[in-house]
Amino acid sequence: MNFLERLYGIFFQPVETIKEIVRKKPIWQAVVVIIVTGLLTMTSSRFTMVGPDLFSSTPGMPDFGRLRSLFVLMAVFGSIFIAPLTYFLFAAVYHFLAEILDGKMYAKTEDNTPLTQNEDNSGEIQQMTAGDGDEIVIGTAKGLYSAMGFAKLPMIFMVPVNLFARLLSERGGAILTDLFIIAFTIWVIVLKIISIRENYKMTTGNAVLVYFLPYIVLIVLFIIMMIFVGATFVSVFSTIFKNIPIQ
Repeated sequence: MNFLERLYGIFFQPVETIKEIVRKKPIWQAVVVIIVTGLLTMTSSRFTMVGPDLFSSTPGMPDFGRLRSLFVLMAVFGSIFIAPLTYFLFAAVYHFLAEILDGKMYAKTEDNTPLTQNEDNSGEIQQMTAGDGDEIVIGTAKGLYSAMGFAKLPMIFMVPVNLFARLLSERGGAILTDLFIIAFTIWVIVLKIISIRENYKMTTGNAVLVYFLPYIVLIVLFIIMMIFVGATFVSVFSTIFKNIPIQ
């Protein structure tokens, strides 16, 4: 597949396309998708969903029109640098979790010979001797990054949604964008789970667990931290109240 075929396939043949992506690992194409999708969605939301008076000058108030250039810089910097790095970190975490949860590295040749599981504890890929085709390795962080980058593509539809929402009232536009953000986010999550499943040849259940486990851990840690902070405040204030003399 070429780049345009992969873009088309993500929408209409996602499973087959993701299978091809994790084999070929077009990582720089994935980076382009991440950057372009981020730039278009962020800029369209910044400049179409805000009220017309946000960047206008008001007598006696600071010139908020200068915020426009700041928003541009933030959108460009975040989409070009922060977003690809964030995907890199997530791919690294998912790769580690997938290896723990029965994820495997596989090798196959281009001539459609069956996938062979690597049982070598050293983690190195066994060399294929059957067939004369080029060896393809899946179950790698590079393949996962490539597939997850393309999985972000459905968020590009937020651009026309943001433009249309500009024609509605402020409340109506906010409701419309929120609904479509939820829908497209679910779509992207499903594609990312498929990416994990196809890259590591694991069950759908394990792929779902790999995807959500970092968020579950963060939520649990946040709850523990809040309990600790709350207990600390209770202890401190109870000590203070005990030392207050009663008249």
